[in-house]
Amino acid sequence: MEDILTQSEIDLLIQATLQPQDALQEVIDNITDASYDFTKPNKFSKDQLRGLQRIHEQFSRAYSGLMSAKFRTRFELKFQAIDQLTFGEFVRSLPNPSVLSIFDASPLPGSIVVQLSPDSAFIMHDRLCGGRGESYGFTRGLSDIEMVVFKRQVIANFGKILSDAWQDIEKIDFKLMQVEHNPQFLQLASDRDVVVVVSLRFDFNEVTDSFNICIPFRTIEPVLSRINQHRLFESLSPPDPEKLAQLREKVKSAVLPIEVELGAAVVTVNELLTLEVGDVIELDRKRSENVDVKIGSLTKFKATPGKLGSKLGVVITSICESQEE
Repeated sequence: MEDILTQSEIDLLIQATLQPQDALQEVIDNITDASYDFTKPNKFSKDQLRGLQRIHEQFSRAYSGLMSAKFRTRFELKFQAIDQLTFGEFVRSLPNPSVLSIFDASPLPGSIVVQLSPDSAFIMHDRLCGGRGESYGFTRGLSDIEMVVFKRQVIANFGKILSDAWQDIEKIDFKLMQVEHNPQFLQLASDRDVVVVVSLRFDFNEVTDSFNICIPFRTIEPVLSRINQHRLFESLSPPDPEKLAQLREKVKSAVLPIEVELGAAVVTVNELLTLEVGDVIELDRKRSENVDVKIGSLTKFKATPGKLGSKLGVVITSICESQEE
């Protein structure tokens, strides 16, 4: 039910207060009656829905970074939509089979469920095991062994980061209980119980799909009064210095491949086959010219070659601001 009057309705009511009672009744009669659908749940306020949205936006950013590192390629998770409906409607909307991960929400009562399609689960597992993370044109669920890997690397991390995203509201330990494949076996709530469904869209190796998180109303009812946008902004805390120090140490210990390219040359296949020890290949760069220093495949520095004692080395002379340089 829309509980906010339009500006024209407000103007009519203000004008009517200055007129006789009969005129006021006439104005009220002219205001269109609002319809209300009793079959559609409406237990979450707009502020609470915005608060839930912000929690899951924060979760999406953290989960994207972690899984991008695990997959060794770009994995981008974004908030898509949030809606409230009955649990029966949610179950009927799910495809069969699905990957349905049920998490305990201790110390809150009840559980939540995270839904993902089997095709996306298979693509993620393929990438984790060294594959390209691409669809093979057929649909099948994960085997028992594949499911163990998927639970440890994808689903378990999902619960851990979701707990971190909720810590400003309540310290919740989202612990994986079980994984179902048939939506009809879900026993989280009765068909008429109200739930909120958060849809998160992810892009991974040209595959676009979504995680759907179903949270029953009775599960988050104890902390519902704290979930609104204003209090969430107030509860934001500065970064933990200990975690920042750990992050700096991990970055410092990261290994990067560095190469120095002295020059290039073009030879024929016949010349390549007749090369012998002691032959000289002329490069396309003079001794006085700068050489390229590459970080991975990117040219990052220009340098001059030389010796440092008995070792070969280079002296950095400039920093390349763009890849074109």
